[in-house]
Amino acid sequence: MRDLEFTENDKFELVYDIGAGIMAIMAVLVVMLQFSNGLNEVEAKIIKIVDSIIYIIFIIDFCIRLFTCKNKQLFFKRNIIDLIAIIPYGLFSSSAYGSAFKLIRIVSYILRLIGNIKEVLFTNGFIYALGSTVIITFLGSVGIYIFESGVSETIVDYGDALWWSFVTVTTVGYGDISPTTTGGRFIACILMLAGIGFLSMLTSTISTFFFSAIKRNDNREKDKEAVNNRCILDISDLRKEERINLISYYNFLKNGEP
Repeated sequence: MRDLEFTENDKFELVYDIGAGIMAIMAVLVVMLQFSNGLNEVEAKIIKIVDSIIYIIFIIDFCIRLFTCKNKQLFFKRNIIDLIAIIPYGLFSSSAYGSAFKLIRIVSYILRLIGNIKEVLFTNGFIYALGSTVIITFLGSVGIYIFESGVSETIVDYGDALWWSFVTVTTVGYGDISPTTTGGRFIACILMLAGIGFLSMLTSTISTFFFSAIKRNDNREKDKEAVNNRCILDISDLRKEERINLISYYNFLKNGEP
């Protein structure tokens, strides 16, 4: 979890990480939608408003953590990606290099998202399952395009193949695109099995992550309680024999052994 200096509540930090991750996902999707030329005027306006709200939230979040941290220099070193993410790229979106600035925003938001969920990614080796699923999805899209292009009426170009592959591996299955060849159906079976395995791994990873976070929080509370209940006695003025007897009695009370 991200270490927040303005609170020592682990549960709040966990909720913060989840919220920050969701906001980062929304930010990526919003900027990607801005690349689309199929949005009407109303949709484009809504997307712009949502983008502005997310951007303001990121700025407020960065400023709060900056002003509450003790070591400002260390804070900037640890949060370079967050700083890049709040650069006002929107001011340059209408320029000749507007698409490049949008791409930079997407990359910065993705890196921010990875930073927020990196602990989840490495829980149970989930990052390997995610990487394998992504590779299988793209290979499946290539395979289905090879088998179905020119045969199926629903798969006209690679974009259709990639959409079908993504829908299949997530086990959504809209049914708008379906393979008709034997090779295409074989690939569909592989993608469906991979999707089921990935979703099972995702559920297990999230459960393990939350359980571990709660357990760490309980251990920290116990450690704090142990420190608060700790009593320090000064026995330097006692004679050696008295110190030995006192230590022996303490061991007897603690362990039941002299």
